[in-house]
Amino acid sequence: TPQLSSCAPGMLGVVGALVASATGGNVLPVTKDPVEIAPGVFMPRVNLGTCCGSSPKVGLAPWLSVGGTGIDTAWDYNDQTDIAAVLAKTKVPRSKLFVTSKIPPSHVCTNASVATTMEYIQQDLTQLNMSYVDLMLLHAPCQDDASAVAVWQAMELALKNNLTRSIGVSNFNASNLAGLMAGNISTPPSVNQCYMPPGPLVDPAGFAYCQKHGILYQSYDAMKGCNFSDPGMVKIAASHNVSVAQVCLRWVLQKGAILAVGTGSSNATATAYAKENLDVFGFNLTASDMSYISAPPTPPPTKPPTKPPTKPPTRPPTRPPSGGKVFPVTSKPVEIAPG
Repeated sequence: TPQLSSCAPGMLGVVGALVASATGGNVLPVTKDPVEIAPGVFMPRVNLGTCCGSSPKVGLAPWLSVGGTGIDTAWDYNDQTDIAAVLAKTKVPRSKLFVTSKIPPSHVCTNASVATTMEYIQQDLTQLNMSYVDLMLLHAPCQDDASAVAVWQAMELALKNNLTRSIGVSNFNASNLAGLMAGNISTPPSVNQCYMPPGPLVDPAGFAYCQKHGILYQSYDAMKGCNFSDPGMVKIAASHNVSVAQVCLRWVLQKGAILAVGTGSSNATATAYAKENLDVFGFNLTASDMSYISAPPTPPPTKPPTKPPTKPPTRPPTRPPSGGKVFPVTSKPVEIAPG
């Protein structure tokens, strides 16, 4: 297992030094400052997600216009050329951006070699029209630890060759991480990006593993689990004079993770959503707020089943079946043929 000196608590800033428990409602002081995920590499706490209904053609320019700098994309999103086109028009200096991309396990893990992995890293860079990204992730675990280690060794080579400033993983659980860390690698993952909506942690063991080993946890799809109509959530939001969406995002930050969050696909709301997503540093959720949000949803009360009214038993019909005959019933045998 590699030594994690490069990911010591000081390297992860406040998030690394003050980690939240995988259970319960711990409250973390969260600053607006980016988090140092590798030597000299500072990652924004809130990044623009460009997957699954969050179009960079719609949302990226507004995101940049209101001060957003982090951009999250992937080879599998098929939107990196769109990002490149928007950036060419906005003319934001590359040094002012933090760009995360990902390589597809369906391709790099099948033939886990340096050549294949480097090919897809280069494809990401070509599509983005960039010479480097700030963070390159393996988008999901490989089918076995040996393949993951082989891909990771190629990612370390990309890091050495300045094609990326840091490397990490996505959708890895504790077992996946332990298998990778036990391999012949020299650089531990800086980030693990996973599904983390508000509520009970989806993968508490993976979350705890990352905290123990100094791997920064990044949440995606936080809005998918945000209960906008829950009266308790509405009350919490009102008490802080913010929206329910901002409460959900702040919960992720105070749990000790950072965010990739989209702005949708509507031009009418993209700027407002971008501002809202970035404006989550002016309030603190209380311990009771955190506990409420972290708790499993309360099922609606159920009524006991209504017992149907008792009906009197019905007599069988006296009418014979169609085509039948009715005989007088005596003790004498029935003549069924002559004699």
